[in-house]
Amino acid sequence: MKLNRIKKIQSILLFAVSLTVAASSATAQSAENSQSTFPSYDVRGFVQQQFFYDESPGVPAQFTLYRTRIGLQGTLSDRIRVNVIGGFVEPPQNTPRLVQAFMDYRVNEHLSIRAGQFLMPFGLEGPEVITLNPAIERTLAVRRLNTFSMFRDVGIQASGNISRLNYAIALVNGTGANQREQINPKDIVGRIGFQLADNVEAGISGHVGNYRPDPADENYESRYRLGVDLNFAGDPVFLRGEYILRTENLPNGGDITMNGGYVLAGYKFSRQVEGIARYEFYTPNTDLDDNLLQAFTIGANYYLVRRTRLSVNYEFRDNQLNPDFGNLFTVQLQLVL
Repeated sequence: MKLNRIKKIQSILLFAVSLTVAASSATAQSAENSQSTFPSYDVRGFVQQQFFYDESPGVPAQFTLYRTRIGLQGTLSDRIRVNVIGGFVEPPQNTPRLVQAFMDYRVNEHLSIRAGQFLMPFGLEGPEVITLNPAIERTLAVRRLNTFSMFRDVGIQASGNISRLNYAIALVNGTGANQREQINPKDIVGRIGFQLADNVEAGISGHVGNYRPDPADENYESRYRLGVDLNFAGDPVFLRGEYILRTENLPNGGDITMNGGYVLAGYKFSRQVEGIARYEFYTPNTDLDDNLLQAFTIGANYYLVRRTRLSVNYEFRDNQLNPDFGNLFTVQLQLVL
């Protein structure tokens, strides 16, 4: 069993190296044989290896290869861009899968069209590439209030900027990444951002869609999400937060409402070292008492080269539904191509 796992990891690394060499050669040959800068391709990918110690009973401390992604980003013309990325280790199933594959077409300076499988435009943490998150992982609140696997789905999106306003609105299947469509009505997901000052942006997000409570039943119910966010991208101090409300209609005629949010603050001590602190909460049913989950995270990042970094996070966690839900200590080495 262990031998098969080692061979699997070796195969993944060999494939990544081969793809890197091939893409680099293609880019060099394209630049050499053509006076035009198009097409051009870049290799994109990262590896996240973690050591974590969960103080919950029965959870062993362990090293884990948490995520491994590799792919190509290409520019076909001054208006067309493509992006294809595969994930060889993707939690929670940890199986190889397509992460995203989309094409962007820039109509003009105010409008771009995206088609394929891509990150959904809802909130701040959801559509952000995980390697850019100041913490090791997205907040538990954002993950549980999300309805899409890997925060992605298949569809089409319009986005752009108009003065101090930016927008992104997507029409998608609603079933999540790498899932076949099973419901005829589509989901609408979008966010509008307002630039309040040079480093300050406020946003509002919405999601209207449907889901199947029972996969074997063709009947579907409605679901809704509303989110607000605020981001201060200062230097050396940065700050951001989100609040999300989610409601789902139930087959018995009732509904369930859940909510959650977080506030994250950080300080850049230098170009290489930054510290963070984050508070988050999540309520799986707002109609019930004593079902609040809270967490307070303190952490530090040491950037080796660009986004390649060593991170340490410690989460103080309190779950009213599960008193045995312990604190979590995580160390992560993130290598970015």
